[in-house]
Amino acid sequence: MNAVDPYLIPAAAALVALLVGFIIGRVSRRHRQRIEELEVRVAEREGQILQLESARTELRTRVAGAEQARDQAVEELSSYQTEVVSHFNQTSELLREMTLQYRTIYQHLAQGAEALCPEGALRIEDNAPIDGLPTPRIAGDDERPEGPELAGAEPELIPLEEQDDDLEPLELARRESPVQVDPRPEA
Repeated sequence: MNAVDPYLIPAAAALVALLVGFIIGRVSRRHRQRIEELEVRVAEREGQILQLESARTELRTRVAGAEQARDQAVEELSSYQTEVVSHFNQTSELLREMTLQYRTIYQHLAQGAEALCPEGALRIEDNAPIDGLPTPRIAGDDERPEGPELAGAEPELIPLEEQDDDLEPLELARRESPVQVDPRPEA
């Protein structure tokens, strides 16, 4: 048999071990770089997750605040609507009472006028003019009879457009009134 140098086998084993170590080192170095890259990506993802959780918590807080503000606004609106309904109900009741009181006063005045002024009393008509407001002029004002014969007559009305617009409303009402009042105070 051939004699192999006793140092050759340990040297060859050391060389093979060195080669295997070098290959394992290179492969593990690549893996180590890949592991470091993955660790950086994981750290970035964890940071993003923390930001998202923080944003979600802030969003939940905002939503809760908005819901609370909405509920408060709905409650205020409901309260306001209740106040408006109550106000108009009270206004309606007061107007009804005022109308009844006005009717009572009107009846009292009408009865007093009939009792105290039985002849020649001016009756309040439905379309009696109001001081200061223009009223339709009656055709033939110049020929209009005065006195009791006027009571049953149906006057012909002249439209406001055809009337004198240059007269003041109060002066126009005085001219059209069947009752002539001297504007001078008594001395």
